[in-house]
Amino acid sequence: MTTLGDVLKGIRETIVLSERVEQLTKKVDQMDARARDLIERLVRLETFVDFVRPAITRRTLPPASN
Repeated sequence: MTTLGDVLKGIRETIVLSERVEQLTKKVDQMDARARDLIERLVRLETFVDFVRPAITRRTLPPASN
C-alpha cells in the first residue's frame, strides 16, 4: 500500500508542479509584453529627442557674429 501511496503522491506533486509552470509561463508572457511595450516607447522617445535636439541647440546658442 505504501508503494501505491508514493505513486499517488508523486502524481499529485507532478500536477502541482505542472500548474506552477503554467502560471509562471503566463507571468513571463505578461512581462515580455510589458518589456516590448517599454522598448517601443523608448525608441519613440529617443527618436523624438533626436529630432528636437538640433532645434533646441540652435535656440540656446548665442547668435554668431560675422
